[in-house]
Amino acid sequence: SSRIRSRLLGETDNNVTIAVQKCETDAEKSTVFGRGELQLGILIEQMRREGFEMVISPPKILTSLVDGVKMEPFEEVTVDVDTEYAGTVVNALTGDRKGVLLDMQENSTDGKTRLMFDIPSRGLLGFGPEVATLTRGTAVVNHCFLEDRAYAGNMGDGLEKGKLVSSEQGKASQYALSSIVERGTLFIQPGDMVYAGMVIGEYNRAGDLEVNPVRAKATTNVRSVNKEEKIYLPPPKLMNVEELIGYMNEDEIIEVTPKSIRLRKAELDAGARQRQARSRKKQMKALKDKK
Repeated sequence: SSRIRSRLLGETDNNVTIAVQKCETDAEKSTVFGRGELQLGILIEQMRREGFEMVISPPKILTSLVDGVKMEPFEEVTVDVDTEYAGTVVNALTGDRKGVLLDMQENSTDGKTRLMFDIPSRGLLGFGPEVATLTRGTAVVNHCFLEDRAYAGNMGDGLEKGKLVSSEQGKASQYALSSIVERGTLFIQPGDMVYAGMVIGEYNRAGDLEVNPVRAKATTNVRSVNKEEKIYLPPPKLMNVEELIGYMNEDEIIEVTPKSIRLRKAELDAGARQRQARSRKKQMKALKDKK
């Protein structure tokens, strides 16, 4: 941790837009302040290629207290997109992300629509890769800081994606992944090493699902018609550090090593995760009852 902190402090000498502080709760951790997912992703990737190993916790937006009121930064977002995808972009930004549509201008000559929003900075985390997928790469997004405003409340539940979490350690098998792929999108391929608590895919429903990606097909002396049937798996969805920073949930961390980048649960034990989830549900229910 001292070598990592020294490397980060050295980065601040050359890059004035990055600040580093010691974590108040854990001496082994360092808090890095930057200008978004791209800048932090580039720094982490550089350190990974230099041979550093580290874990990355979920990003947080800086808030402040003004006269006892919690304030957070808001940004003005301008999106230029093909008219056929304009409704999709509006739904993506004004729903769970707490954005407000200010203006909509349609240009009939080139088939483009310009959309302007006010949105909390928190709402833009992970939006870049999402809008690129939704609009097939046709959207051009620009955003700039507007002002600090009163805290807008919790983001919608739809931003937390359900995950496929490995329950076993070992080498992923094609036989096991062929049954798991029906439940969502895979992040790994046959032959990849996995361990308990590692996120191996995105679940197509809310919540997390424990799966066994190392299960092998039972061998018998009985011949079967389907025994030689070829198993087809779609290519895995691969994400870099920048994309994972905006994609990860609050109970997850990114494990970065020179050879791999993995997303995993902060708590590897499945039983402990279930107890934490029940505790969070009780807390959220208590907050709703107070309101």
